[in-house]
Amino acid sequence: MINLSKEKCTGCGACNNVCPNDSIKMVADKEGFLYPLVNAESCSLCGLCQTSCPVLNREGYKRDVAPKAYASWSLNDEVRLSSTSGGIFTELARSVILQGGYVAGARYNKAHLAEHYIIGSEDDIALLRQSKYVQSAIGVVFKDIKKLLDKGAPVMFVGSPCECGGLLSFLGRPYDSLLLCDFICRGANSPKAYLKYLESLKLQYGSDIKRVWFKNKINGWNKFCTKIEFENGSEYYADRYKDLFMRGYLKYNLYMRSSCYRCSFKGFPRQSDITLADFWGVELKDKSVDTDKGTSLVIINSEKGQRHFDELGDRVFKEENSLEAALPFNQCAVSSVGIGEKREYFFSEIDRTDFEVLISKIKETEK
Repeated sequence: MINLSKEKCTGCGACNNVCPNDSIKMVADKEGFLYPLVNAESCSLCGLCQTSCPVLNREGYKRDVAPKAYASWSLNDEVRLSSTSGGIFTELARSVILQGGYVAGARYNKAHLAEHYIIGSEDDIALLRQSKYVQSAIGVVFKDIKKLLDKGAPVMFVGSPCECGGLLSFLGRPYDSLLLCDFICRGANSPKAYLKYLESLKLQYGSDIKRVWFKNKINGWNKFCTKIEFENGSEYYADRYKDLFMRGYLKYNLYMRSSCYRCSFKGFPRQSDITLADFWGVELKDKSVDTDKGTSLVIINSEKGQRHFDELGDRVFKEENSLEAALPFNQCAVSSVGIGEKREYFFSEIDRTDFEVLISKIKETEK
């Protein structure tokens, strides 16, 4: 029977997916994060939940190849500009789908929360595009992926490092037809805090929300901003320094999952075939090339990953770079951020205080 502390459980959902008796449900705690709840009456003590847990089975992971780093982006300007970084996810997804495969990644649902979803059409790639700064609900996607893989279908899964680890542990064996892509993750934010942020903006603009778009490039990739479109036609824009949700996340470390402050999935080797990120601080051989439309850091972790990346051919720009040059600007690849001093205070107040008011109070304590 699975029994991890909140400081270790990542909420990946592997235990929920693997349980043969449906005895495990993912239930939100007071902070809005999902944790497994076991029905002891129906549990058969088979132990599958423990053997599928990526945290309990993390030790001793090795790779036969050293990671390689590239600066890269899609040569389709529409794809590049509408993506978080350089659009490499879109190009990889398109390649897998054109081979008759499927892609699983995070989309927004009707409540603007993130959930993992499987697509099999090029037309649906946009649903999974762009960063979602809230933890995604896995649901039963792992089980659905296994069914596809067992039928011989190519599948690309994109998720955080712990979600990729969860899928691998759940599957229990390697599949050559599975392309595993993770991203450099700073930490998973609370769905509850995120919804409180949206509720605050809805009150300010007097309208329901139509679309959430983090890291919008209206002012360029390096000065990314949050864009939120409202049903009444209004639009909200704020850069990473002024948007209160991003400020609470990036500056104050207020509402990440407890396990993220001591993440077990940092560093190398990585369990994914490809790691994607923003290549902040990128320097190309040709200094005149415009990187401000978005530049992806692509880290190849396996021969399979290299094969898939090479298959993109002339659809992408790519230049091999140094992993040592990329990591100083992507420290979250190798280390966790510290827990915010005001995190406990934030969650003690969020149920009774408007999000903007609460973040403003926390800002005032800096003075």
